Amino acid sequence: MAMKGELSQVESPWAGTMWALGGTSVMVKQTLISLVVPNSLVPDGGLFAKSPALRRAATAVSAACILAALLFFAAPPFRQAFKVALEPWLIVMHAPSAELQQAFKALARKAEARRDAEGLAFCAIRITDPNESARLAKAAIRLDPKLIWTYAVLAIRDAANPEFTSHLEALEQNDPQNSLLHLIAAESIARATYSGPTNTQSANDAWRREMGLAFSSPHFDDYSLRVAQLTRTVVPRYGLSDPSEVQARVEARPQFLLFNTEKYAENLVREGERREAQGDRHGARELDWTVARFGEMLDSQAHTDYEHLVGTSLQSFAYGRLEKAAAAEGDREQAELFGYLAAKFDAASGKEGRPRSEPAFGRETALRNAAVVEVSGLMIVVFLLLGAIAVVIVIAGGRRSASVVALRAKPVAVIVLLTSALGALFSSVTLYLTYRPYWYIFHSAVLDGAGLQTPDLQEFLASMQALQGTPHNANALLNALFFSGSPGFLFYVWAGVTLLGVIGLALILLRHFLGQTRASPPTKRRP
Repeated sequence: MAMKGELSQVESPWAGTMWALGGTSVMVKQTLISLVVPNSLVPDGGLFAKSPALRRAATAVSAACILAALLFFAAPPFRQAFKVALEPWLIVMHAPSAELQQAFKALARKAEARRDAEGLAFCAIRITDPNESARLAKAAIRLDPKLIWTYAVLAIRDAANPEFTSHLEALEQNDPQNSLLHLIAAESIARATYSGPTNTQSANDAWRREMGLAFSSPHFDDYSLRVAQLTRTVVPRYGLSDPSEVQARVEARPQFLLFNTEKYAENLVREGERREAQGDRHGARELDWTVARFGEMLDSQAHTDYEHLVGTSLQSFAYGRLEKAAAAEGDREQAELFGYLAAKFDAASGKEGRPRSEPAFGRETALRNAAVVEVSGLMIVVFLLLGAIAVVIVIAGGRRSASVVALRAKPVAVIVLLTSALGALFSSVTLYLTYRPYWYIFHSAVLDGAGLQTPDLQEFLASMQALQGTPHNANALLNALFFSGSPGFLFYVWAGVTLLGVIGLALILLRHFLGQTRASPPTKRRP
């Protein structure tokens, strides 16, 4: 019902505009003739030059179109779409309002003034400055100790920062069975070994101890669900409507998760080979099963594609080891089973290693929609500015004390006003219809907690980070121009059509003023 109500706000002015355009088909036909044919060939000297009734009709149609375009701003999806569409252009111009980090810092100041612990934690996770993130996290936890998990989220981003890792003991007391905390501690030990002189043997023993605790832990939680809950709480509290601000976060893709787990798995394999050489086959197989169980636990409880990839990689590695052991023992059935599992979880095969959450629309669709949204948003601004200039000229030409220049410019201003009004309305409809699916995804995924189609919104926002089709080199430009399937081609087509329209409008104005100058009789000088 809400969707019908919002669409009715848009359809009403659109229907009125179409009715007005249908009733003025003759006027549009004569307008096109006056744009191409010189004034000397038109019987009345031009469409709007000597036809006040047509000027009034064109002005009325223009007002209806502009009103319809402005009514779109009453719809929340359109307001959000318009803001998203202008962000890439503001970034190109290095506008301060386009600095996302500044927006988070301003939000942090509001949260500090309100003593809002959740707001401070929300900003700490999204601000990239480690010192500022640590300060905000400390202030948030001082107000609400339950938010101590914020340090773990920050430590995933930077495991070498003592401001984050110094709270691991408190985190372990709060969440003792979480293997993530031991993985972070192991990475912190490894970073300290690389960065300064330490007792290598002692550091290796400490690293192996933390990794052993991680592999024996029955639980893995990267706190993504808590971050999502925090987002759903803070967003309506501060009225955040920009999806870039809501979705922005340094995504946790810790390389140490893959490096450390694979390194520890190899250590277990070497230990298993040593035991097998001593005749302890059962002990050797138990170490392989330790790797397989940890990979299964990580794969089943992970929240990101990268974590799933690490889990499936460990399982493939462990089952491959078990396959060789079963084949060496002559157990054909077990060898075939472990071989099947090793191939199933092999990331290189693409069966279980592919991303779990792929965009439903596809990357190409997201890129094309981003290009249309960017161009449509810019055209709304251009057409409204042209329309405002034309309105000023029409008003100036309608005054009794209007100058000769204003009177001559008034017919052309009416043409510009009508063209700009139609362009603004068309661009508004295009922007609204293109962005509306992403607005629904934003509300269902971010505000309501549903995870369906969230990758589509993320893919679309990632495509909006830079202007579509902007080449980094000559090859990119040639690919965008000569391959019609690329999103860059669409950008250049729309930009080219718009540029030609602006150039054509400028030529029309120039031809009109040159024609008026030549047609005006020379003034006689007084003696």
